[in-house]
Amino acid sequence: MSPKSNIWLLILLFTPIIVLVLSTFGNVFAQQPPEEYVIRRVEIWGLFYRLMVAAFVVGAVVQGSIVYVCWRFRESHKKNRLREIEGV
Repeated sequence: MSPKSNIWLLILLFTPIIVLVLSTFGNVFAQQPPEEYVIRRVEIWGLFYRLMVAAFVVGAVVQGSIVYVCWRFRESHKKNRLREIEGV
């Protein structure tokens, strides 16, 4: 074997080992302290609660506008009656 082939053989053997070691160090140093862990269950219920509050507010506004329109334009409302043309 020539010296060049030995170098390529060493590169091929040590490259995966180096990659594994570096990825392990990356995982070790990327860990968060326990105080900063996110509890998914709590976050999901918090999001659900916020969206339900928004849905109730939107529903109340829509229901209020429907009640206003029905009350304002009902048949017995005096401003909604047809008026006779004056002077005829």
